[in-house]
Amino acid sequence: MHLRTRLGTAIGAGALFATALAVTPAHAADSGDVHLMGGCRAGIVCGTVFNNTTHKVKVCLDWNAPGSDQSYQSEDHCASVAYAKPHSIYGAPQLVDIDAIYIPSGTSYWGAYSGIPKKWTHTGSGWWKFSNATDVHIDWTS
Repeated sequence: MHLRTRLGTAIGAGALFATALAVTPAHAADSGDVHLMGGCRAGIVCGTVFNNTTHKVKVCLDWNAPGSDQSYQSEDHCASVAYAKPHSIYGAPQLVDIDAIYIPSGTSYWGAYSGIPKKWTHTGSGWWKFSNATDVHIDWTS
């Protein structure tokens, strides 16, 4: 019984540590470090958009100004734009780092970032910036 208790404690501690890592948002590179493919390292550490909708989603490939992650930006500092096609994954598979998504005026997106449920609604310029190693899942729009 003593071995089982220690094993259970070790497994529980490992699960807690893995959970903490999974829900801790990563931080984006400074504007000087953000370039096309600048955040991709071996195709693993890229901002990635999972577009699970029937609409294309406008994404920023090169955000060229500082700004808080997981937040709306008051100005448009996107130097390079692309579109995630409906029912596609854009970012890591193409070795491209996605820095932000654009929410059109009057539109809301529902989904999750890094496993955290989220609703995005157009405010300010409509760009929502996120960090490298962040998965943004857009599941539906209205």
